[in-house]
Amino acid sequence: MSRVEVINLVKRFGAMRAVDDVSFDVPEGGITTMLGPSGCGKTTILRCIAGLETATSGDIVIGSRAVFSGGQDVVPVEARNLGMVFQSYAIWPHMTIAQNVAYGLKVRGYPREDIARRVRAALDLVRLPGYAERFPGQLSGGQMQRVVLARAIAYDPELLLLDEPLANLDAHLREEMRQELKRIQRETGMTMVAVTHDQSEALALSDQIMVMSSGRILQRGRPEEIFRHPRTAEVARFLGATNVLSAHRVDGCLVVAGVGAVPDEAQGTAADRAAILFRPSDIVLRPGDAEGGWPGRIVFAQFLGREVQYLIRCGDTELTAEVSGRGGVLEEGATVSVTVAPGALLVYPEAA
Repeated sequence: MSRVEVINLVKRFGAMRAVDDVSFDVPEGGITTMLGPSGCGKTTILRCIAGLETATSGDIVIGSRAVFSGGQDVVPVEARNLGMVFQSYAIWPHMTIAQNVAYGLKVRGYPREDIARRVRAALDLVRLPGYAERFPGQLSGGQMQRVVLARAIAYDPELLLLDEPLANLDAHLREEMRQELKRIQRETGMTMVAVTHDQSEALALSDQIMVMSSGRILQRGRPEEIFRHPRTAEVARFLGATNVLSAHRVDGCLVVAGVGAVPDEAQGTAADRAAILFRPSDIVLRPGDAEGGWPGRIVFAQFLGREVQYLIRCGDTELTAEVSGRGGVLEEGATVSVTVAPGALLVYPEAA
């Protein structure tokens, strides 16, 4: 296990700052995830930690060793004792599973007996016993991802880096591999740093999340804290609060033009203008024009099995709602009353 510390890290590509004076620490023995859209700098930071990319300035410390300092790599890639899992499997098709897992051990000069023992242990850990003599073409996508993990952890790296590790898997396998990654981390105590653009993956997998945008960290904390208490509207949007209403104060009360007054819980802000954000799953729909809700009309309905997704027109605003599919599907054009679950509104002052 190794703690990671990144201090004032900057990475420029020409005039562009891909990483803009970023500082954070990764506690040992847990999973830290960098979450953000493409181009936010998360993979660049991961590659700088690995030594695959040389930062412009700053410091990177892994365990008790400074691996990057003063604008130069102090420790080369091969001496950092890191494991890395990329989005692509990068498995040699002409080698057996055992040979793929053993490759890194052979390069490092491990004795033959030690290699055999470590390969068996790694395949057991990822739940692929009996697969040693198979070839990659005989495996499913999920099994190949397990082989990649086995290869990365076979030599007991101080730190495991994961670059969009589940992006190539279908929805069912992604969910399964999230559980497997967390199980492996708990069983080995290994420190892991992952990057992803998938908020569900980050929330399910992480002990700590860093939400990133434009080369900077917007917020860092535990998954539940980040999800329930996003500090900015940008963080809230990225974590699923895709319904955004612009409210302004009229006679001391915040209202949304063409929709109506916002609920009492949002009235506490002192701002004259506010952005009101909430998630589609926090909307409660009632058929007809029920008292106490915003009047709306179903524009579009989409049955997704366990839930129904609606596009609702409220005044000049369109809202997205996700409700349980057990009660059937409301028809397009139907009149509804829209309320938001108590405590679900996220309120941010908005510039006039």
